[in-house]
Amino acid sequence: MLAAASFTAVAFAPTAAPATLSRAAVRTESPLMLEESVNRRDLFARAGAAVFGLSAAQSASAKAGQFSKIDIFSLDQRGGTAISSPFQVGGPKSGKDSTYGYAKTDGPILATGYETDVVREKAAFAVSSTIVESQGKNIDSKTWWLVRDNLRGQAYTMKANMLAINKQASNKAECAKAYAKFWKEIDSLDLACKKKELALAQKEYADVLAALKAYQALI
Repeated sequence: MLAAASFTAVAFAPTAAPATLSRAAVRTESPLMLEESVNRRDLFARAGAAVFGLSAAQSASAKAGQFSKIDIFSLDQRGGTAISSPFQVGGPKSGKDSTYGYAKTDGPILATGYETDVVREKAAFAVSSTIVESQGKNIDSKTWWLVRDNLRGQAYTMKANMLAINKQASNKAECAKAYAKFWKEIDSLDLACKKKELALAQKEYADVLAALKAYQALI
């Protein structure tokens, strides 16, 4: 009976792991872990080499001014630090032959003559004119804020369109004079609306319409 009990105790006792093997040793010496570490280093090394190679290729094939140049400690031609202008020498320039960083033009300038085409400006001017011509009902109803808001909202675009049209007109002097007259009347109308004086606003609005009609006749 004693022998049987001893056998049973030995049979069901848990088997202890060898004392010589630790968890750290198992992770470090595993061939799979070593292979994974090497592959990861390989991957990063190849990616770095590819980025470096692409950067070198771009630098070698770039035209003058195609990439920005940032120098912090050098001086430009005017004696200032070069960091104030990240463009290459030779650009950007303004005017007819501007190259915006390239040393010289490469082929025909595609935008040549764009200033002479004022079709879009005339169409936009017509829209603004319609808005100006539709303010009578707002003045008559004494909706002063709406009149002023509509006129001010169109002022920037309308002025730009008129100036572009004037530049290409054959009668530049007359257009410039009519332009100045129109905007003077607009200012007077705006002041009348600010004062909220109906009779004055109606009179100034009539002057605005007359000045607008005179300008339209010139273009």
